[in-house]
Amino acid sequence: MRLILDENSATIEAVQPKDKRAVADQATERQRKTSMKLDEIYNGSSENMTEIETGTVDLVVTSPPYNIDIQYGNKTAKGKVLESKGIKYRDNMKEEDYRRMLASVFSECKRVLKDTGSIWINIKNRVVGGVVLPPFWIQDFFDDLYLKNLIIWNFDWGGSTSRRFAPRYEFVFWFVKNKDHYTFNLDDVKVPALNYRPDRYKSQWKNPTDVWRISMVSGNFEERTSHPAQYPEELVERILLAGTNKGDVVLDPFMGSGTSAVVAKKLGRHYLGYETVKEYCDIARERLEKTEAGQ
Repeated sequence: MRLILDENSATIEAVQPKDKRAVADQATERQRKTSMKLDEIYNGSSENMTEIETGTVDLVVTSPPYNIDIQYGNKTAKGKVLESKGIKYRDNMKEEDYRRMLASVFSECKRVLKDTGSIWINIKNRVVGGVVLPPFWIQDFFDDLYLKNLIIWNFDWGGSTSRRFAPRYEFVFWFVKNKDHYTFNLDDVKVPALNYRPDRYKSQWKNPTDVWRISMVSGNFEERTSHPAQYPEELVERILLAGTNKGDVVLDPFMGSGTSAVVAKKLGRHYLGYETVKEYCDIARERLEKTEAGQ
């Protein structure tokens, strides 16, 4: 179901097509009219996405580099660390260069995004000199879009400290181009209502709220790769189910090990992405080869 929301009148108009196959067929037909390639991961920077035509992407989902001066690169296989100090890259660009890079990438994301599209950004706090700095500065790049939700992604393990409470969350910012018209498939992401009472509620399913408890990818996860900062398929799955329909186009400008593409393929969406590290592109393509496309 594609929901068209009109917040000015505080009403929700639900537009239900005859069937979901019709939605996918319409999306496929639209793609036939363009020469743009789909289901591609480009080994290069997303600062200039010349391969993607303007207004052709339905949803952008990504987790950009945090620029928190960490040496990433543990190599793992079957849940075991093979090299604990195998440095892939160091996350320490000059801050002005980092912000300039993000500005270019996000400008391109907005260019290729459809008028009814949305952008989902996962990012975390920084700690500088013992002081926590929330990433609300990310909104400066999207002052021409509308913030629909600031989601708290809560997980159950991670770094520890004896000087403050251990951090167990990151943010997911959800922006839309048009605050009244965008895709939001709530029925596809509802969760069981633990306090369900048939005398008070019509359904045993409820809105998952803006706090999502989803485990981080640990070393014993089947989906685990050698990428040092891999976000979970479950997180991306909820985003794509809520924000896209089958046949839609999903873009990840910082593709990493290919999680966004893998989930898109599983759910019957098309994917596009960019990644500067060739090894990560290879990992992503290997994962995609093992992934069955959704019907």
